[in-house]
Amino acid sequence: MAATFLVAFLAPVPALPDARRAEVRAEVSERLPGWTIQKLDRSWEGAYTIVTRCAGKEVSFQLVPGHGLAPEDAWLHPTNDFARNRLRTLSDHRRYLVWYAEPRRPDSLSCDEELARTGEPPVTARTSD
Repeated sequence: MAATFLVAFLAPVPALPDARRAEVRAEVSERLPGWTIQKLDRSWEGAYTIVTRCAGKEVSFQLVPGHGLAPEDAWLHPTNDFARNRLRTLSDHRRYLVWYAEPRRPDSLSCDEELARTGEPPVTARTSD
């Protein structure tokens, strides 16, 4: 019995490939071109936690498919006001933060546009003297 427990405890848990993850990565890359995806992890009920960076700025949010929308559409839940303001410009709905699978006019916010909009140079690593 101890050997069975040890094998069960040490054996890797099989996981199915996450095809939706690749779709989410493609969608985020299309809507936030030039932003580096730092984190893209499956979270709860089919949702994904996403963290993107551009020149030291971070937009992090949850992408939650379904929940009152069509299964391929998704709600966006930003983690802070900066992310909320940036995602508002990318939302497919004028009132809610939503990405539709087939938007009428898919908007994007490239890293270059973000830098031009804010007028800030990219953040570089500093060395101490």
